[in-house]
Amino acid sequence: MSALFVVKLSIGIICFHFMTGCLYKGVRVAGIEPQAGQIESSLYRILGESEGMSSSFNLFWIIPVTPQARYDRAVHDAISGLKGDSLIDVRIWLERQIWIVGMVEILHVKGKVIQYEK
Repeated sequence: MSALFVVKLSIGIICFHFMTGCLYKGVRVAGIEPQAGQIESSLYRILGESEGMSSSFNLFWIIPVTPQARYDRAVHDAISGLKGDSLIDVRIWLERQIWIVGMVEILHVKGKVIQYEK
């Protein structure tokens, strides 16, 4: 292989990488909630802090490929991470990534996982 070919190939790979890369990434705080759902009992213990996510992808920014990001799926993901019953002190934010081929939205939920005393 000639040196010119290697240079052209390298430039082509670099250009392709930048053309398919992320064009924009934004994060927006969506809110703070005291609890994710109805608290069933005042007797509980805190297992720890956990984060859950739910995401969606739209091809060419308008054609949905996956289901929409949902709050309940993100909460379930956070709770199941520590095998708890509910989530308190919940913080919610939405991340949006714009790519050449489409858009990804990621809903993040973070809070303290609790388990009810029996």
